[in-house]
Amino acid sequence: MLFTILLFAGVISGLWSAPVAPYPHSALIREMNWHWETYTNAAIGSDLWPVTWGPDDNLYTAWGDGGGFGGSDHDGRVAMGFARIEGSPENWRGININGGKNPEHATSFPKKGKTAGIIFANGILYALVNLQDGTWPNVNHALAWSTNSAATWTMADWLFIKGEGKFQPAVFLNFGKDNAVAPESLAGYVYLYGVKRFAAAKQSGQIYLARVPSDRMKERDACEFFQKVQTNGQPRWTADSDQAEPIFIDPNNDGIGSVVYAPALKRYLLASFHGGPGQLGIFDSPNPWGPWTTIDYEENFGRMGADGEGLVCTFPQKWMSADGLTLWTIFSCYGGSAKTGIQAHDRFNLVKATLTLYPK
Repeated sequence: MLFTILLFAGVISGLWSAPVAPYPHSALIREMNWHWETYTNAAIGSDLWPVTWGPDDNLYTAWGDGGGFGGSDHDGRVAMGFARIEGSPENWRGININGGKNPEHATSFPKKGKTAGIIFANGILYALVNLQDGTWPNVNHALAWSTNSAATWTMADWLFIKGEGKFQPAVFLNFGKDNAVAPESLAGYVYLYGVKRFAAAKQSGQIYLARVPSDRMKERDACEFFQKVQTNGQPRWTADSDQAEPIFIDPNNDGIGSVVYAPALKRYLLASFHGGPGQLGIFDSPNPWGPWTTIDYEENFGRMGADGEGLVCTFPQKWMSADGLTLWTIFSCYGGSAKTGIQAHDRFNLVKATLTLYPK
């Protein structure tokens, strides 16, 4: 079902009201259907799996805490590894590049490091790295890059520093192959989304947007933050992250899964778990900063419920149909009810989804 209104919470709790979607339903996309007969998985023991489209026409991905493709939770285990995905969604294979079981190159991140955001831009692969140098979420983040398609990595000598109210990057906005298909008004920049951590619960679920010129990615001072939409409809950017305003708010949410541009629909698709493995929201907007509407707000995605964690969900642009209505979804979840339903706990998961538009 498109929206789940009520769920049974068990014999103790009785009837429970599901979280309400934070935005009205999309005026373009009538419904989203998941085709679970296409579901497949791999790389048991490894999680996260953000994806980007490389200039060699392959997909590139990253995982955490496992051996990657062909490995397990113990066999080939690294803190963070990188892999290449070759082929089509119906016939693909994953190859460990950096770390994991039988990799092409030795691991660069054996003990610490996680990423939920990677992107190719101008032939260079970038990753937003959680340094795991504190108790989550009180950690520093750094930018890393590879000029040889994930074989080796270089870390920036500056940080996105931890602390209350500090911008913490999470994911990149992917504009197709080598980030080269952005609309003209947005070209020349790499865009990234992140969060700010506050003690006040009312400020949870807020997502922020930043941008940096694609030829100045390695410069911290080149980063600008979305502040607001001006009266002429154009965005205002600021160098001061304290002046940044959230572009997306879901009070049920405390993270972000992915944002990708769907050129055939001229829409940005934001996917984010608002709790456990079965609690997934999909949203669309004509701009990277909104306004957002809701495509789907699941409470029992994959017959998984609210116990555990939904991690990353993304739609590789390479695997979108020409009309934008068929998507392939790579997602990751952990613990609790992720071990029930389709049993997607702690692995690379892939399933097809289709969109239905309203009649014109």
